[in-house]
Amino acid sequence: MLLGLIFSILSVTYSVASSSSVSVSGEAPINSTADYSRSGTTGQYGQMTAGNSTTLLLSGWEGYTIDSVALSIHSNTSKGSGKLVMYVGERLVWEIANAKFSNKAWNGSYTTNWVNIGSRISKRVGNNEVVKIHIQATENSLYIEDYTVFYSKSEPKAYRVNFISGLKEVPNEMKEEAVGAGVVLPIWPDTAKWRFLGWSEEEVLDEDAYPIYMKAGERYYPNSNCRLWAVYSDGDESLNVSDCQSGEYMIASNVWNVALAGEVVNEEVATIPIQLDTTTEGDYRLLTGAHDKMMYYVDFRIDNTVTIQHVYSKSAISHEGASLSDNDLHWLYRVLDDGSYCFYYDDGTRQRMLCLGYGKDGSSEQIVAYAIRANVEQMKKHGLLLFPASKTNFTTWPFGKFDAVENVLCPNDQSPQGHYVIHFGQAELHIQNGKKELFIKR
Repeated sequence: MLLGLIFSILSVTYSVASSSSVSVSGEAPINSTADYSRSGTTGQYGQMTAGNSTTLLLSGWEGYTIDSVALSIHSNTSKGSGKLVMYVGERLVWEIANAKFSNKAWNGSYTTNWVNIGSRISKRVGNNEVVKIHIQATENSLYIEDYTVFYSKSEPKAYRVNFISGLKEVPNEMKEEAVGAGVVLPIWPDTAKWRFLGWSEEEVLDEDAYPIYMKAGERYYPNSNCRLWAVYSDGDESLNVSDCQSGEYMIASNVWNVALAGEVVNEEVATIPIQLDTTTEGDYRLLTGAHDKMMYYVDFRIDNTVTIQHVYSKSAISHEGASLSDNDLHWLYRVLDDGSYCFYYDDGTRQRMLCLGYGKDGSSEQIVAYAIRANVEQMKKHGLLLFPASKTNFTTWPFGKFDAVENVLCPNDQSPQGHYVIHFGQAELHIQNGKKELFIKR
C-alpha cells in the first residue's frame, strides 16, 4: 500500500491509451498537458521489453505540490526487471535502481496482476518545471497501465527555511526572495572530528546508512515553511592508491564523479554520486564517506590478475562474453599514468574493459558500470580510481543530541494559527490551533 495518500486533496490518473497517448480521469490542473511515449514498437501499448522504455511528461503544474505517485504496473510470470526515475524539473525525486521485479524495490515478487508501486514525493513544482516519469526495462517485460498523481494546491507564498546544525550556533533563517525562487543552502564549518557534508530534509541520528543530503551552494525549493538538518561524516578524506595491494576499496571515476555501489544486475553495476578533488601533487582525493554498498574487495593475485567482490552481497564483479557477470573469471589490469586502473579481459576476439557511462546501448538514465570494447594499450589516464574503504558514520549531532530547547519551527502556512515544533532532547512538543501534543522518539 502507498503510505500517505490520505493527506492528498486532489488526484488525477493518466491511463495508457496508445503508444503515444494517455487518457485523463480525475481532476487535472487547469491548462496542464500530458505527453506519453514508448520506445518499443511491438506488444501492448504499455509494454516494455528489454532495452525499451516508457516516458510520461507533465507540463503546466507550476505552483502545485505533488504529494505522492502510484503506478499500476506488472511483470511477466517469472521475469521482468528494470529501473525508474522521476524528476521534477532537474530534481530527482524518486528512483528505483535497476532490479528484478521480484526485488522488494519493486513488488517483491513477479506477477501478471496489476499492482500499485508508489512513493511519497512532497515536492512543489516550480516555474516552467516539467514532471518526468521514465521507466526502462532491462529484462522482458514490464507493463505500465496508468499513473496516478496525488497533489495539492496552496496559495503561492515565499517560504522560510530554518536550519538545525547540531551545534549551539545555527545558520540564519532564509526566506525565498520570490515565490518559487528557492534558497541557496549555506556553507557550514566542520568540527574537530566530523566533516560537514550538507543539509537533509530528515534528521540523521548516528546512522551508518548513507543519508540523502543536498550540498551547500545548491538551490533548495521548499514546499512550505520548513527546517533542514545538517549532515556530518566521521570518515576521513582518502587518496587514490596505485600500489596494487589487495584490500577493501571504493571504485570511483573522476570523469563521472561517481562510485560503484552494488552487485551485477542485468549486466550492469549501479553507481552513486561522490565528491572528488585533486591535491597539489596531482593525486585524487575522495571527499565522500563510504557505506556498505560502496565497498569492494579487490584481490591482486600473484599471476598478475585481479578479482573484484562486492563485500555487502559477497557477489563477484566479473565478466562473461561481452558483458559483466557474477561468475568467478579474473580480470587483467594496468596502472595508468595518472594512477588509475584499467581492468580488462580478452573475450577471445577482442579486449573489453570495465567502464562507466550510460550503458552499452546508451539508454540508461543513470551512470552505470558495464563492459565495453577497448584498445587497452592506448589508454593513458582516466581509468578507475581505488580509494581505501573504511566504514563511515553519519549524524546531525556531532556532540550528541542536546537536552535543552533546540529550535522552534516557523509557523506552517497551512494553519492560520501556526504550527510550532519545540525540541526537548528526545521529545517534540507540537502546538497547533491551541492543541498541544508531546511526542517521544524511541
